[in-house]
Amino acid sequence: MMRKILILCLIVCSLSRLEAQEQGVQFQELTFQEALNKAKAENKLVFVDCYTSWCGPCKYMLNNVFVLPEVGEFFNEHFVNVKYDMEQGEGRYLNGRFHVRSYPTFLMIRPDGTVQHRIVGSRKTENFMECVKRGAEERTSRYYLEKLYKEGKLGAEQRTLYRKSLEDAGDWDEVKALTGEEFKRLSDQEKCLPKNWYLYDQDEVGPQDERFAYVLAHKADFDKQIGKKVVDKRLYDNYYGLLTGLKSNAQVDDLFAFLSKQLETVDFIGKEGILLSLHFVKAQNSQNIDDMLCLLEKDVQNLPHAFLWKAPFLDFIIEKGSEEQIVRYVALEERVINALDNDKMKNITKEFFAKYRSKLN
Repeated sequence: MMRKILILCLIVCSLSRLEAQEQGVQFQELTFQEALNKAKAENKLVFVDCYTSWCGPCKYMLNNVFVLPEVGEFFNEHFVNVKYDMEQGEGRYLNGRFHVRSYPTFLMIRPDGTVQHRIVGSRKTENFMECVKRGAEERTSRYYLEKLYKEGKLGAEQRTLYRKSLEDAGDWDEVKALTGEEFKRLSDQEKCLPKNWYLYDQDEVGPQDERFAYVLAHKADFDKQIGKKVVDKRLYDNYYGLLTGLKSNAQVDDLFAFLSKQLETVDFIGKEGILLSLHFVKAQNSQNIDDMLCLLEKDVQNLPHAFLWKAPFLDFIIEKGSEEQIVRYVALEERVINALDNDKMKNITKEFFAKYRSKLN
């Protein structure tokens, strides 16, 4: 009896899933030109799901968002829906034509082939539908707003919508440029208001940006208006992002000097970790073995995550260090392993330090 009930439950679940799929987004097997022709005949836009077979976020959208009845209801009414693997067949041509840089990318295309709106990346259903509905309505789409922007005709509300359209597409350099313009238009009093925090709350607004410098110069005001934890986290994230993305080269000494001086002027939660990160990057960039060893011996357990993970892979110490320096480095193995919180990384660290020890024999 229980077996029959279980089988019945499985059948019901399977039927429910099939019904949900049928009620979800109906992707049609059409060439791109056929999709354009159909959109023109039906007075719709073409929605293109640009995916790859190996893309996890693409599969998330297909299996968790596009199957929902409420999503399908909107899409099937407003779009001719198609999807193409960007590494196969016609998808390879569309990839180049529409400059698809990451997956998934979603395009809303007018019947004449121009892109009305672009969304990059997987999203939760509610946020995704907000982006889609912006793009489906011409007057809130990037296509329309960008024309007004280039003509210098954007109103205040339209500027906000234009910024959101850039964020939808993941065009962060353009977001930075637009918000930089907005920053210059505000008075000092307006610049610290909570409603304008978005001007600073961006990864792209780094320590060398005038907006970042403004936050540092008026930190007490921002702490009061926005909240110290929020402001401190933004400062930490921007310093951390800059240091983790910094490429070693001979031209960064001036940047190190600038950051060191700037950090002397401000206090925030996590500053100690940023100072350690800066020290780490400076020692690695200059391949100063003694500086690096002193840092690791004193503070390896306090290094922020990205730099702790680099600690087992400092080849320049093995290649250029004296036997005494290599011995000091190898002696750090247990402390590095204890500081790591990832078993796979711990095992890799053991393997690398075993290789380093062999060079001492």
